[in-house]
Amino acid sequence: MIKYNTIIFILLALFLSSCDKGLEPRDEAQLAYLNVSINFINDWPKKDSVFGLRVAAFKLPPSESLLKEISNGNATISDLIKDYNINNKDIQFIYSDLPLDLLYIVVAWQYEPDLTSQRIVGVYNIINKSEPGTVKLVQGETVNIDIEVDWNDFPPQPF
Repeated sequence: MIKYNTIIFILLALFLSSCDKGLEPRDEAQLAYLNVSINFINDWPKKDSVFGLRVAAFKLPPSESLLKEISNGNATISDLIKDYNINNKDIQFIYSDLPLDLLYIVVAWQYEPDLTSQRIVGVYNIINKSEPGTVKLVQGETVNIDIEVDWNDFPPQPF
């Protein structure tokens, strides 16, 4: 009986020592924030062809399809933006797996009800639309970027 109580005590001690803070919120200093400000210029396409917009941030350049990149963990996407005919929209991403380089940050337009009907309409860049800019995120920092969506001039498509 003493051995049995000793084993239970040891298991209980191990269990309690392995518990962390549970559902307590993460420490803000351990997070990084990416604030994306989207600026829309020129006339929007017809309302019936705008099923929504999303911002996608890729760890590696995309290779095949937006949906595949999301499913394999290469991309983080925003909630669906259903606003229409607006001049700007702000989106925030919160990251905890840091440090992190985001190599390709885009605005994707869903132009039909099918989720595979996506087109890149804006890319974060520093100089020109052909060369995406990189964002480096580290703990405790907030990075603010701007992406322009010119409805008359889309950037090159990645796939």
